[in-house]
Amino acid sequence: MADIVETITDTINVVVDKAREVGEIAKLQALIKAEEAKKQEYYYKLGKKYYEMYKDAPASDLMEYMSKLVTADQKIADYKEDLKAACAKEEDTAEADEEPAPSDDNSAED
Repeated sequence: MADIVETITDTINVVVDKAREVGEIAKLQALIKAEEAKKQEYYYKLGKKYYEMYKDAPASDLMEYMSKLVTADQKIADYKEDLKAACAKEEDTAEADEEPAPSDDNSAED
């Protein structure tokens, strides 16, 4: 009976140790992912800052990316204008739907 208790105790200790190891591994993996996410954010901010500072005179090896950003900015501005026009058109349509239809009473007076 003592051998069974000792075997069970040893097994429980192995399981607990394994759980600690797995927990530590998961914690370290989460910390690595968090730092990688921070790093991506820093790269984004660095790139944005560089773009703002040097968009008019970029280094030659970065010219391709700068021109793509300028093109994207122009497309965004165009899309925003299209969106504004579409919203205005939608508002005009909605207002027209709310106005009562002209009555035919006036045509009878002519």
